[in-house]
This record gives sequence, C-alpha cells and structure tokens, in this order.
Amino acid sequence: MSQDVRRVGFVALPHGDPEGYKLAYDEGKKAVSELGETLKETRDRVGALVSAAAVVAGLAGALAFDDGRVARLDAWGAAATVAAVVGFATIAVASVMIWRPFPGTFSLDSGMIVGSYVEWEAPASLAEIHRELALHLGTHAVYNRNLIGHRLVWFVVALLSFLLEIGGLMLVLWDIAS
Repeated sequence: MSQDVRRVGFVALPHGDPEGYKLAYDEGKKAVSELGETLKETRDRVGALVSAAAVVAGLAGALAFDDGRVARLDAWGAAATVAAVVGFATIAVASVMIWRPFPGTFSLDSGMIVGSYVEWEAPASLAEIHRELALHLGTHAVYNRNLIGHRLVWFVVALLSFLLEIGGLMLVLWDIAS
C-alpha cells in the first residue's frame, strides 16, 4: 500500500489527519511541561528535606553534646552517631545530584521552527509543522524522563538517608539517657 508523501525541507512527510498531528503536538507539549514540573517539585521537596535534616541534626546534636554527655556513649552510641552523620552527608550529596544543572529541553527553538518550516523554500502546512514538532517533543520527553528518573532515584536515597539520620540520632539520645 503506497502512501502519498510530500517533501518539506529534507524530511518526507506522509499525509495524515491534521487533527491527529495537532493532538500529538498538544500531548507532547503537555508531557514535556509535566516533566518540567516534576523536576521543579523534586528540587523543592529535597530543599525541604535538607532543612528538616539540618534542624533534626542541630537539635539532637545540641542535646547529645550538652554537658559532656557524648563522652558516655558506648559502642552502639558511637555507631549510631556515625550512622546519623552518614545519613546527613548522603542527604547533602543526593541534594547536589538533584539540584545540579539539568541538560534537558523543555521548549522548542522558535528560530528552528521559522527557519525550517515557515520560511523554507516550500513552507510546511500547519499540520506538517504540528507533526514535526510533536516528534521533536516526543524525543525531548524521552530524554528528559530518563534524566528526571535518575534524580527521583536520588530523592529516594535522600529520604532513606533521612530515616537513617533520625534513627541514628534517636539511638544516640537513647544511649545517652540510659
């Protein structure tokens, strides 16, 4: 079965339903936008987690190191102190991994759209532009999803490290109290 194909620039475009191309374009924009929001929310949440971890460490540390109580720690208390410090350090590393610059793409290059589709020798129709941009957005979404997935793994590591920190500090305080 042959398909009617038109040439636009260097790309052969099949004739499809213009509404389908518009739908694909809209969904591609939505997917890329939602990924941008996921990244922003993850960065905001890890900021709150770092703040909470610092407050917990500060309060528990002040109780533990007040009046030389830390000198009474036994081996379990010392191990719990190390666990709390490792937990806090891991939260800091995970935060840096989440906050580091993001090489993904959340928008389309307007110059590329004008130069490649609007002002080309044979300008593309709106349906053809929607098709091409939907394909670009799909590529961006796959790339961004992979990078954001790695940051979400770091967020889970930070959450688990927060539990380690809290557990370690609770054991330190229990050791000091007993």
